[in-house]
Amino acid sequence: MAGRYDIYSRVVSQREVAPGTFLLRLHAAEICDSAMPGQFVMLRPTGDLEHDPLLRRPFSIHRIGQEDQTLEILYRVTGRGTRLMSQAAKGSSFHLLGPLGRGFHLREGKIPVLVGGGMGAAPLLFLADSLKGGKAVIILGAITRRQLPRLDAFASTGLELVLSTEDGSLGNRGLVTEVLERLIGRLDPDSRRNLLVCACGPMPMMKAVSGLCDIHQVECEVSLEVSMACGLGLCLGCAVKGKGGRYLHVCKEGPVFSASRVDWEMI
Repeated sequence: MAGRYDIYSRVVSQREVAPGTFLLRLHAAEICDSAMPGQFVMLRPTGDLEHDPLLRRPFSIHRIGQEDQTLEILYRVTGRGTRLMSQAAKGSSFHLLGPLGRGFHLREGKIPVLVGGGMGAAPLLFLADSLKGGKAVIILGAITRRQLPRLDAFASTGLELVLSTEDGSLGNRGLVTEVLERLIGRLDPDSRRNLLVCACGPMPMMKAVSGLCDIHQVECEVSLEVSMACGLGLCLGCAVKGKGGRYLHVCKEGPVFSASRVDWEMI
């Protein structure tokens, strides 16, 4: 596994890319050189806000800029911590710990199908960038078009991009899982076995994606997003129920898991 770094990271830029959704760019050379798609970082402010909130918070790595050694985090303001985070100006800094966890497991001969629901798209751009020039499909969905930020960035990868919104304001009307089901349904059994679905989004969406892949015998990996205090496997606060009665620790064993390892009925 790649090295892990605990660094001070300077804010290069920050902007609101959709109502309540922000794109934070940090200079983090060490992490940029070792991060893999699907991994995450633990972040905490410095200075007067160093202990507000007290604990670091986990954020998926949205994109890596190798040329300028920047790391991007895409996040939505949901409470006090992320509200304070959204006020960080250029030149300010954060404590950054990472890269952490295990990412997506791409294998030769597999055709990736990236499925993101809402903010679940956040870790998929880093993965999509790594697939440039190859054969892959990106399926992104949300309730409405305002909840689908960074579409230009996904389009810039050159991969096939399919969109869906529940209200029909952009792309296909309906659920992202319906788009995935139609894609799989067009393929013969041998072609389905060559697919690797990589999903991230709300738990009900990923449960549906997992069930769909199970029915059609398609390999599926899911990136789980849960609350955690340390990111190192010490606090055991990120445990989710796995098959066979055991618990999966998202920070160390994940956040990416084979969907078949998760006990979806207990989540």
